[in-house]
Amino acid sequence: MMEKEYSSARKAYEKYNTDDDYKKEEKILKYVIERIEANKDEIDKMLKICKRKYTYEDVKKLITKINAEKFEYKSEINLKQREDKFVSGKYSTSIGVIAVECFDTIEVLKYMLNGIKTRNAIIISDVEYEENDDKNLFQVIINEALKKFGLENLILVMPYEECNYELCDKVIYTYEKKKNEEKPSTNKLYVYVEDEKLREEAIREYEQERKNNENVELIEGNIEEVIERLNREVSQGVVIYTTDSKKAYKFVNLVTSYNVFVNATLANKEEVSQNENGLLMTKKIMYELKI
Repeated sequence: MMEKEYSSARKAYEKYNTDDDYKKEEKILKYVIERIEANKDEIDKMLKICKRKYTYEDVKKLITKINAEKFEYKSEINLKQREDKFVSGKYSTSIGVIAVECFDTIEVLKYMLNGIKTRNAIIISDVEYEENDDKNLFQVIINEALKKFGLENLILVMPYEECNYELCDKVIYTYEKKKNEEKPSTNKLYVYVEDEKLREEAIREYEQERKNNENVELIEGNIEEVIERLNREVSQGVVIYTTDSKKAYKFVNLVTSYNVFVNATLANKEEVSQNENGLLMTKKIMYELKI
């Protein structure tokens, strides 16, 4: 069962992160909050039925707090144009499909809303799952709102025992002293030949990295399959050689590597520190202005 839900969350995540509207997360969060507020009476009633320690006023306080916090998704991109007509910079970006193991109602809602804010797909792994409780009500309300943007199933609630964490990009534990599970990191570099016209250039880059004693691999194939393969781990750096600007944009936004370049040498890679926000990662990007 988890595979179906995971697939729907992954599709929503990819659509969300390849949308070039840089204010999209603000628009979506605003509408989601409006729908939660419009369902105040139903939420308050469900909280009482479930005998929670919270009221709608606690929900409202959380919404106000989250809405007031800075939007960090791509907020510090600091792109700079170089003399060689390449552009480079660093920014905070999403991680992917994140499983959050929790049960507390306010904690669940916090991760749902912050997932939207950081453009992640969130799967709540509920250790006290009930099919018709307040947490599922939030899921229904939020996904009805997300449907307006074509992102239904970006936020899901599932029974703990049905969640397969190996399918997810990260696992966050909220109620006990367990270390969050991250994808493995590697110092490996990848040179991806997407366009045959640039094969010779890509091979030159590959050979140069080998001369530099780097752990580098030359790869090719369908871009969706390549992204899926690369995202099994967090690599030190990847570069795509392509003449297709749409594919370049998709690659830069969906690949979880510390350095993601387009037609640029990996000699420009940098050590990138982990982001303090557990729902974001920092990456350096570099691309040609003509792409």
